[in-house]
Amino acid sequence: MATSPPFDALGFRFDVTIHDPRLGTYIEALLAALRSSDDAEHHYVLSRSHDGNDQPFELSLDGTRVTATPEAERLVGMLVHDLNRRALEGCAHLALHAGGVEHGGVGVVLPAVSEAGKTTLVAGLVRAGFGYLTDEAVAIDRDTLEIHPYPKPLSIDTGAWPLFPELEPQADFATDAYKADQWQVPPDAIRPGALGGPCRVDLVVFPRHEPDAPTTLEPMGRAEALVELAKNTFTFDAQGATALDLLAEVVRGAECSRLVTGDLDGAVELVSSLVVVGAPPARVS
Repeated sequence: MATSPPFDALGFRFDVTIHDPRLGTYIEALLAALRSSDDAEHHYVLSRSHDGNDQPFELSLDGTRVTATPEAERLVGMLVHDLNRRALEGCAHLALHAGGVEHGGVGVVLPAVSEAGKTTLVAGLVRAGFGYLTDEAVAIDRDTLEIHPYPKPLSIDTGAWPLFPELEPQADFATDAYKADQWQVPPDAIRPGALGGPCRVDLVVFPRHEPDAPTTLEPMGRAEALVELAKNTFTFDAQGATALDLLAEVVRGAECSRLVTGDLDGAVELVSSLVVVGAPPARVS
């Protein structure tokens, strides 16, 4: 078995030891944007199980089994989801449940609940030239209020696949289990040099996907935005007033909008107009 270089996911530093060289090469490429020069503190192992059951492949962390599966390829998605969970559990920054992109140093935060279309919109914006920060958790430094990029693979659900046929993962594996339910896509697969850098929060846009609805972008009051941002902050209740004060600082320095996404191209155009052209929020019918 071979061990990968170290990776860093919001301070969760890990490496991966894998039984299958082809799977190892694939996962190293998938996680390349998280490469770190610091030593790993945690160690994943993807290997064959010796239990003799109907799930012969397992994922373990620091010697403890995390999960098992009949197909080795399915461990790809399981690894991404597990490292993401652990990154958020140990994150020292204020973490928003949001996608994030930047353009020319202008930071755009897209807070929303699951299934609201965050990853789809982020992928569309990156394809249009924005820098990728994250599709899952915007990590804001508590002292500087800067966004720390968290460039995990984009987890693209089945409903968005027709919008990005060029991003379908391709690998010479025994099965397609690695992409059967969700595509895990490294940001550079969208376009070379896709990664964005640390930046301030300049725009907060709350997206909501409504198929066949007009695509609209409307300004939002900062008080309302603060409430919505609190709803989309990980462990907000446990942090209390400290988190609220930080969110208020973020909102105070940002323009806030609400986006209804009926079609991806229209949504990308509207968000781009705010950043690139500086136009006020507009309405697309």
